[in-house]
Amino acid sequence: MHLFSGHLTTDQNATVAAVLDGFVKYTTWDFWSELLQMLAGKSLLLLLIITLTWLALRARKLIISRVFLLTRLQKKQQDTLESLLLSFTRYVIFIISALLCLSNLGMDVAPIIASAGVIGLAVGFGAQTLVKDLITGFFIIFEDQFSVGDYVNINNGAINGTVVSVGLRATKIRTWAQHVVVIQNSEIKVSQNFNRERMRAIVNINVPYETEPALIERATRTISARMVSAMPHFFLMDDAGQPVEPPTLYGITDVENGALGAKYAVTCMVKDEFYFTACKELRKALIEELKQMGIPISYPRRIERQETELA
Repeated sequence: MHLFSGHLTTDQNATVAAVLDGFVKYTTWDFWSELLQMLAGKSLLLLLIITLTWLALRARKLIISRVFLLTRLQKKQQDTLESLLLSFTRYVIFIISALLCLSNLGMDVAPIIASAGVIGLAVGFGAQTLVKDLITGFFIIFEDQFSVGDYVNINNGAINGTVVSVGLRATKIRTWAQHVVVIQNSEIKVSQNFNRERMRAIVNINVPYETEPALIERATRTISARMVSAMPHFFLMDDAGQPVEPPTLYGITDVENGALGAKYAVTCMVKDEFYFTACKELRKALIEELKQMGIPISYPRRIERQETELA
């Protein structure tokens, strides 16, 4: 203590001495032997708590899965709620297990529980964004805006991909490039869901103005019959087993179109899981059929005219 005597007051020296004495206590064999003896005496009880925790984690999966088997929810909605409940119950079980271990080691857990309530209240007032995330996440799940496995468009194209998980705080979306994007629930302003039983595939095609509309209609009827026969699983069917809306020529949707020509739209009603595939096949069939009929697809052209001076 003589090292500090020239720089510290008497009270400060006493405080430093008390801190050093307290630290020295943790370096003595008596302290650690007493602690090891207590752990050895409580080892069986701690092992029992850990075993029960492991069994509770396994049992919760079985119970939750069995409960959802009795419900009439859709598969995607079941997966979403099951993922949420598994995450929530895991935290609850771990917290209870930790409190039981601390209690059996001689610690008073009542102050910990009380302080947790005070901290939760402080978080409620201070972390308003977190509260907004939780409230928004609750309504996303409660209203079934989208579920795990749905292909969604978030905030007008800012994020596009398949929903991986929906939590109370954040949503994970896997993009087509397989990147996982995590977005806070409160940041989701507009969501467009591509998986709600039915989708209308809309394919636009440009042809020269000189092309007769009757030829485009004939081409559409040809590919419609071909696709309904070869790919019936794409289309939404009625009770009689017929397509609700097979590929049909909607008509001319634009004649300005940057001077490319007349724009025609072909539509059909398809199942949600085949939306993108149906659009791709419909475009392919249209191009092939128009090519066989000798009808070119319009594209930007530039015409140059060279004038010669008259003598």
